Amino acid sequence: MLRKLLGKCDPQLFGVTIFFSLALALIGAKFPKEFADTLSSLMGAITKNFGWFFLTSVAAFVVFVVYIAFSKHGGLKLGKDDEKPEFGMFSWISMLFSCGIAVGFIFWGVAEPLYHYMQTPYLAKGGTPEAIPVALQITLMHYGISGWAIYTVIGLAIAFAAFRLGRPLTVANALYGLIGDRVDGFWGKVIDFLASVATIAGVSTSLGMALLSIKYGVNHLFGADLGTTGLVCMLVLLIIAYTISAVSGLAKGIRYLSTINIGLMIGVLIFMWLAGPTLFTTNLISESLGAYLQNFLFMSFWTETAGETGWLGWWTVFYWAWWIAWAPFVGGFVARISRGRTIKQFVLGVTVIPTLIGVIWFPIVGGSTIYAEMTGALPMWDSIQADVGSGIYVLLSGMPLGTIVSYVIFLNLLIFVITSADSAAFFIGMIMSGGELEPTTPMKLICGMIIGGIAMLLLATGGLKGLQTASVIAALPFSFIMVGMMFSIHKMLAMTDAAPELDTKTAEDTLDKSISAQA
Repeated sequence: MLRKLLGKCDPQLFGVTIFFSLALALIGAKFPKEFADTLSSLMGAITKNFGWFFLTSVAAFVVFVVYIAFSKHGGLKLGKDDEKPEFGMFSWISMLFSCGIAVGFIFWGVAEPLYHYMQTPYLAKGGTPEAIPVALQITLMHYGISGWAIYTVIGLAIAFAAFRLGRPLTVANALYGLIGDRVDGFWGKVIDFLASVATIAGVSTSLGMALLSIKYGVNHLFGADLGTTGLVCMLVLLIIAYTISAVSGLAKGIRYLSTINIGLMIGVLIFMWLAGPTLFTTNLISESLGAYLQNFLFMSFWTETAGETGWLGWWTVFYWAWWIAWAPFVGGFVARISRGRTIKQFVLGVTVIPTLIGVIWFPIVGGSTIYAEMTGALPMWDSIQADVGSGIYVLLSGMPLGTIVSYVIFLNLLIFVITSADSAAFFIGMIMSGGELEPTTPMKLICGMIIGGIAMLLLATGGLKGLQTASVIAALPFSFIMVGMMFSIHKMLAMTDAAPELDTKTAEDTLDKSISAQA
């Protein structure tokens, strides 16, 4: 019955994943404070005792992907040797960026540089002119090449196994080079289970947290104070929107929304550059990039040995854990949309281009925020401490035409939420379908409703924080799996060197079938 409804489906993986995800959510909903407190303590222990491991691993990922891109294998296609990319460059970048960064650029683009300016952990005293480039370089560290290298490792491992070796497009097959056909057995299902649960938990909590920001936007722009009922109604509308997008497929809903999203973001960026302190932020782009490059190694390995203020666990280590927690979903989705690109194109596209976007975005948005606080033009620090979601709206209130652009930002935020959630529903559908490149409509509908349903339950009961922490805690075991993926990629490339005629021939049948299925 299940197979008839959902098409190709792994019933064991599907049933266990849904049961565990709902059970975790129900515990969080029933005992929100106890659940959150217990997991926060565990998270604190992990960041304190394994912070060095997160830092070292992420640095290794950066070195590895750069090496692979410029190695002799950089020209290998993720697909047939003569295959063209499935999506154009702008659509591809738009989809991977919208999937991978969600609402972070909008709200943390304002808040994070200001936090590091006021509470600078190293190299300068907080609140001084010397702290400005330090604040920006830390923000670029958290949103730059290091984080995107995490997505690149898992995405490349999945894409190469799927499109070059003809394996199903699942997270487990990222380890095919390391453990071979054993990925089809018990351990492969365990990996796909962990990836699916982490995705459901992470995206559900992000969806709920984003609604709290939407709540501020609705109040600021429309004067309406959304209570719990209003937030639930808003969530229902978002569930309908992202489910329709996911069901319509990659080539339509997801691609179109992502392209619109990036277009709006570029428009907002240009406006804020021109309407804000233009010369200040233009100079800051150059200065913060220089500081980021100059101190990259220092920031990558700084472990706060002497101070023990907790800053590292609150910021860099937490960021790396959060990026790793999202890596199965984002890496898997990016792998799916990257068929036909070379390894070098994949690596540079996923790491360098988003980093360059951040190099421009954060100095303009974050620099304008710091300038407003520094000059006393706007109460940015007080506003962000009171409600982090308020930052972008308060900043725009001090710019000409800022009220109009606030509506654009609000729309941008809604689309970011939708594109993250629809990509997640699509990805989970692929995993539950055994790596199908185009899951059935019922499968995508069910996955989309599960994500939204859990978010709704936790929003209504106050259990969001606990499940968010749970998804980040899962990053520790998954970080070890990702280290294994580097060795897996190396082994798969060695397999290609040993028998180049086998990998492309093996993949042809899989690719031809997937193309026929989508036609």
